[in-house]
Amino acid sequence: MDGIMSYEQKQLVTTHLSLVPRMVRALTRSFSHLSQDEFDELTQTGYLALCNAAMKCSPTQPFPPYARAAIRNAIYDYWRDCGKRKSAFCSLDAILTAEDGSTYEPEFMLCKTDALSPEQAVLSKESDSYLKRLECAGSNHLKKGIISLRLQQSGYTSAEVAKLYKVPSNHVRAWQSKARKQLREDQELYALLA
Repeated sequence: MDGIMSYEQKQLVTTHLSLVPRMVRALTRSFSHLSQDEFDELTQTGYLALCNAAMKCSPTQPFPPYARAAIRNAIYDYWRDCGKRKSAFCSLDAILTAEDGSTYEPEFMLCKTDALSPEQAVLSKESDSYLKRLECAGSNHLKKGIISLRLQQSGYTSAEVAKLYKVPSNHVRAWQSKARKQLREDQELYALLA
């Protein structure tokens, strides 16, 4: 924002504050996986646009249509900027992959296990192998739940796992819930992790 708002401009913003959440909801209606942080970020962008619109709007023009257009354009600009930033960065998977297609993951895992004590390393390997046996022996939902928990432990969100399986994210959370319940009741795993 450039400059200080006058009293009339502040009153204009105050009376039209409800435009921003309505515009954000209208523009994001088709996004089913919009997080609260993203909604808050878009709302903040909208409020800034509302203030700028109040400062730039001519007193002879009706304010609400002008403000709606300003809010919409600011949100579109925000999304364009996010797209540019996203394309400028690469994923961690790309960083961990060599030019020949092999991954550096075993080297990172080796460094990770070196930091563990010998007892912890053995228990970690045993619990990993036990979880893999559970994945194979359990039901389809248990298998998907354990795999999704392991992916989430690796840094994936439930929305990203849902995209991998091509299901809604609440299915993934249900699988994880069932897997957690099963794993809590498993005495052998409890003994390995204790």
